[in-house]
Amino acid sequence: MRRVLLGALPCLLLAQAPASPPAAPAFTFESILRHARPGLEQLRLAAWLAERNREVSGSAGFLREGPTLGLTTGPRRAAGLPGTSDQTADVDLPLFLSPGARNSLVRALDQADPLLREAARRESLLRLRQAYLDAWLEQEVARLRQQDLRTVEVWLKAAQVRLESGADPAFQVALVEGEILKAQLELADSRRRASAAWSTLRSQTDLPEQPVPLADPGPVPAQDSSKLASGYQSAPLRRALSARLEVERENLRHREALGLSRWSLRGSYAKEGEDRIAKVGMAYRFSRPGEAAALRRETEAGLASLQRELEIALTELDGRFQSALERLQILGGMAPSRSFQAAIQAVGLRLQSGRERPSDALPIRRQLLEAEVAGLRRQHAQHLIQAELQALTEGVTP
Repeated sequence: MRRVLLGALPCLLLAQAPASPPAAPAFTFESILRHARPGLEQLRLAAWLAERNREVSGSAGFLREGPTLGLTTGPRRAAGLPGTSDQTADVDLPLFLSPGARNSLVRALDQADPLLREAARRESLLRLRQAYLDAWLEQEVARLRQQDLRTVEVWLKAAQVRLESGADPAFQVALVEGEILKAQLELADSRRRASAAWSTLRSQTDLPEQPVPLADPGPVPAQDSSKLASGYQSAPLRRALSARLEVERENLRHREALGLSRWSLRGSYAKEGEDRIAKVGMAYRFSRPGEAAALRRETEAGLASLQRELEIALTELDGRFQSALERLQILGGMAPSRSFQAAIQAVGLRLQSGRERPSDALPIRRQLLEAEVAGLRRQHAQHLIQAELQALTEGVTP
């Protein structure tokens, strides 16, 4: 009877394996790009550029701001004469007599615009690539956890058969039952992370609300580390920092010039009875005590702050590049990940044939499972390193 039960274990295990549903077509990163929304970095940059261009257009020509037009009218009455009306038109033209400050800001904006747009595009692309890789990794880990739970549930049936046949004591079944509880918790946590990763990906695309399968990112192409340093120095992402700070500097100087502008051109035309009166003149707005000096100090403090911000931003970007290079040296040359499912199945067959007990098979199974998860995480890290280095070292350099 014992041999009959043990011999029936392979058939029992096959009967427990559910039929796999037909696989849905997987989304590649290229297909996700077709569903991508404008990146947050690109939208913020567009708003920033629009604000700077508005300030430039406000001081176009020789005007500090738009002209002011005033119209007045009123009746004129005299004893014994028919009533008439007086009419007056006044115009005030605030002059901007520092065109050099505006021209410098315009040049800085023209030079920075394509560079900043390319840098923002590459940052948005990197963020989308990371969201895709995160969602793919969590989907794969959840799939492995689901498969592992099914394996342990099948092993529980095998352990129960061995208990009934007298081959193993009762605590061997209890070990498998405890492993099922752990596998269920790990599966629930994996699905939670997969759902969160899919939501992050959906926030950057118009993909459906329900998760769809994501394609494997494939092998990681080799990186020539000798060319990365030179590419990093000339890539848009690094140059854009200096370009943006230069625009901010010129904008501060432009604002200072606007604040120090005092002269206005004024003119008026009046109709008073039979008289016609035209006047043209200049006006000067006096500043309050200490106003001009305070404005200059504000500009100097702003310039010093911008310089320090540039130094910090460059240091952080350099650290980001060096960190990617160090991770590339560790992970770049490793062999591609492999599946350990065949090894897990072999352990299951040994359990079925009586050559392994659950107390021996369960730890081996867990080690093999974690090795496969580690392989997926390593592949995920390799692709992230590649994506970050591409963002930091490649791109059109206007």
